[in-house]
Amino acid sequence: MVVGIGALRTSHVRALAQDAQQAGASAVLLAPVSYQPLTDEDVFALYESVTAELSVPLVVYDNPRTTRFTFSTELYASVAALPSVAAIKIPPVPLDPAAAHERVAAIRTAVPNHVSVGISGDGVAATGLNVGCHTWFSVVGGTLPATALSLVRAALSGDAEGAVVESERLRPLWEMFASHGSLRVSAAIAEHLGLVAPRCLPRPILGLSAAERERVARVVEELSLA
Repeated sequence: MVVGIGALRTSHVRALAQDAQQAGASAVLLAPVSYQPLTDEDVFALYESVTAELSVPLVVYDNPRTTRFTFSTELYASVAALPSVAAIKIPPVPLDPAAAHERVAAIRTAVPNHVSVGISGDGVAATGLNVGCHTWFSVVGGTLPATALSLVRAALSGDAEGAVVESERLRPLWEMFASHGSLRVSAAIAEHLGLVAPRCLPRPILGLSAAERERVARVVEELSLA
């Protein structure tokens, strides 16, 4: 169980990290967030402070769309050298395999061998895994684990074409993620399958419209995701 932590103040992040590990979390995931723009020095100091008191592995989450902060490769290397850092969740790689390979290779060269490089962005998961990412931090995997596993197993077994074929099969799902956001679509899927109560998302997020929910339900049935 990887628990996401985050707050605007380092003291609050440290408290959340302590709470997560005391509750039995297997690892924590942390993205750097702040009301004010952060510098590389700010972000390094945040991870340095949190990892100093951490007894479980930490996943560094580079999510520039949300945090408005982008890690440099050099910062990856510095943070990855801190104790307890076990993985880095990188933003989506380019769709072009050559460009994606170059990007992932540069990161893997910069960080220690024991630090896993994981891809985020479900629509480019096959590309990321095929060019050297160790793992996929999946959105869809939280709701439809079998769907994610078939793609991952193909890629990690060396069947790059099979992983691409499976990703292409799921393109209607990826397109909805791109249009409406993966959180809203995943919530609608979970609601459609009866895994959660209707309108489960916390306000102010309202979720999808009725028409969009019907589209999600059709895609779930058409792709045999249930």
